This record gives sequence, structure tokens and C-alpha cells, in this order.
Amino acid sequence: MTSNISEVPQQRNDRRIFWTLICLTLLGLAFRLYLAWRTNQTLPDTPARLTGDEPGYEGLAYWLLKGHFFEWAGRTPVYPFFIAGCYAIFGRSPASVVCVQAFLGATIIPLTFILARRFTGPQSSLVAAGLTALHPSLILHVRLLQTEILYAPLMILTVLGLLRALERPQWQKFSLAGALLAITNLCRPTAMLFPLIVPLLMPRQWSFKRKIALFVAYLGAIIIITTPWTYHNYRTHKTFLIYSVSTGLLWQGSPEFYHFAYEQLPKRHILQIWQEELNPARNGGHDVFTIEGDRYFTKRAIASILREPAVYLWYCLQKAVYLWLGNPLSDWPYHAMFNVEAMRLFFSQQRIVGILVSRILPVFAALGAIVLRHRWREFLPLFAVCGYFTLIHGLTYAEVRHSEPLHPILAIVIAAAAGQVQRRLKLMIPI
Repeated sequence: MTSNISEVPQQRNDRRIFWTLICLTLLGLAFRLYLAWRTNQTLPDTPARLTGDEPGYEGLAYWLLKGHFFEWAGRTPVYPFFIAGCYAIFGRSPASVVCVQAFLGATIIPLTFILARRFTGPQSSLVAAGLTALHPSLILHVRLLQTEILYAPLMILTVLGLLRALERPQWQKFSLAGALLAITNLCRPTAMLFPLIVPLLMPRQWSFKRKIALFVAYLGAIIIITTPWTYHNYRTHKTFLIYSVSTGLLWQGSPEFYHFAYEQLPKRHILQIWQEELNPARNGGHDVFTIEGDRYFTKRAIASILREPAVYLWYCLQKAVYLWLGNPLSDWPYHAMFNVEAMRLFFSQQRIVGILVSRILPVFAALGAIVLRHRWREFLPLFAVCGYFTLIHGLTYAEVRHSEPLHPILAIVIAAAAGQVQRRLKLMIPI
């Protein structure tokens, strides 16, 4: 009888948590739907509205429905498949994709809560979900036909799959975790080397034989899912290509690029550099969106790194910061980081606030990591994911949009740290 009575308050609390999460998800969805509506009100519902990387993804999706299966090596297949699915239902309508993306973007809110519950209590997990629901940059992902909107929930699912495998070490769990990573890499291949870190996350008490067996299951699932795409690349392009071309990513992280992008005057925007240095009409016919052009610029990058290793190391350290706070070459007007006056020439007051809030979040996450330093083993998988992406983009090239799909992880760290500080203050203040 006493047990049944004590369960009643817990059930009520669980219901409050559940309905609060539902409200946060609906609030986040409302913001995303409103942005989708506003975007579609101001742009035509044709491919003419697309800029930057968007036409590449949209074109692959359109030609996929016309019977042309990824004849260009410039992109991986998952996001074009998503666009093609929307087109199959609604016709060739970028506006419809944006509307669907509003719902897709809202999925990261409950996913953040589920991931946060692995590390902290329900109240702090709701805070993390709330930060994700109202995160300006995550909301803005809705309006663009780019991978970030799909990559963010896939990354959370990948981390959840890995955590479940580490908690319940069975080959089936590790196979599922590997499958999730493979799908995520087929959306954006940045995490292709992440399996190298997985053995380091396995508990020390596991036997070496057990670690090998589970890692083989993890890696085997990745290979099974990735191989058909790699084979398609080989059959289509007559060369070994696991995912897609890097579009000169290493060259953009080389000392050669550093000199004329950051040191030469007048300073240029990244789009100007693409129009000049990466333009096949001006660089001798080397197109970074082709396999030949990508390999040409990769060779140039390696030669540049070997010539000036000290400059490369200094540039890598800067890129590690640019990944989280923004690259002055592409993410800040006039190369001026956190310069509000320069931003006013390009953005509304509301947009400026949103940008600053998004860019300052990693600073609070770093402070949160310091607060949680005594629990570092518990949070090691989250720190490992963030550290891996920092290393990869530090070695290659970094823009703030590359880190934004990881911001739900930052929200979890911040919320967990805030909850811990709150508990400490309660212990210090007598009632």
C-alpha cells in the first residue's frame, strides 16, 4: 500500500516531464514552420531560389527521379534521396522541401532530451531540449537545402546507438551503432574516421578478445552499408572512391590557402576565392568538383604543408577555434569576429542577436565542461565526438556550420553543468 502511494507522485512528475517535452517540441516546430513560411513567401518555388551548395543537392535529387543515379561524384546520397522523396510526393518544389524540413528539424528536440537523460536528470534534460528548440542556427537550418538539417538528428542517433552498445556490449548493438554511423557518413562523410576512436571508449575491464569481436561487428556493419555506394562510385568513375570528392577541403586548410586568404590585402570573402582560385577557367582547368580536380588540389595541399609545417600547425589551431566561433573568411562580415557594427550592414537586429547567441554557446559549453571535469569519464563519449570533429576540421577546413549539428551536445553539457551548479548552491544555502 505504501509503495503504491509513493509511486503516485513519481507518475505525476513523469507526466509533467512528458507534457513539458511535448510543449517544447511543438514550440520548436512552430518556430521552424514560421521560418519555412516566411522563406517561401519571399522566394520563388523554383530551383532559381537556390544558392551555394543547394543546387548540387537539388540537381542530384531531380535527376535521380529522371533515372540518372548519382552520375556526379560531388555529393553523398542520403540527403539527395531525402529531397527526391519530397519531390516524388510534392513535385519539383523546393518550398515543399523546406516545409518538410521544419518537421525534420523539430525531431532533434526530443532526441536531445533522450540523449541528455543518459547523463543528467529530467529537469536538466528538458533544459537541453529547450535550448535546442530555441537555438537560432538550428532553426535557420530549415530554410536551406543543405545536409545540416538531416545531419543533426542523424548524429544524435549515432551517438545514442554507440552509447547503447557500450552499455550493453552485444554484437547486435555494436552492429546497429555501426549501421547508424554508416548512414550518417553517407549524409556527410566527416565522421568516416570516427571508428578509430571507438576502441578507446570501451571500458578497460573488457577483455582484448571481447573488444576485438565487438569492434569487428561495428566496423563490419559500416562496411556492409557503405560498400554498395563505393562500388557504384567505382563502376561509374572507374576509380576507388569511398564516399565523394572533398572539393579541395585539405587545400583550403593548407598554408598556401592561408597566405592569400588571411594575409594578403585586400582581404577576400570565401566566395571570391572560389570564383578566382578554384575557378577552372582561371586555374588551368582543375575543377574541385571532379575527381581529377580534387586530387590535384589535395596534392598541392600536401606539398604546401610539407613546405611550411609551422604555418600549417598555426593555421590548424586557428581552425579549431573557427569551427565553433565562426571563420572570419566566411562567417563574419569584413573578417571582423563579433563586430556588431560590421554585422549591422548585412543583418537585422534580430538576426544579429541570433548569430551571437549561437556563436557564444560553445563558450558556455567549455565552461560547463570545466564544471563537469570530475565526471569526465561519464561524459567522455560526448567530449570524444566534439574533439574528433575539432581535430578533423582543424586539419582540413572549418566553418561554423560544420559544428552546428553538434550544438545539441553542447546544450546537454551546459544543462548538466547548470543542474550540478544548482544542486551545489542548494547544499550551500541553509533552508
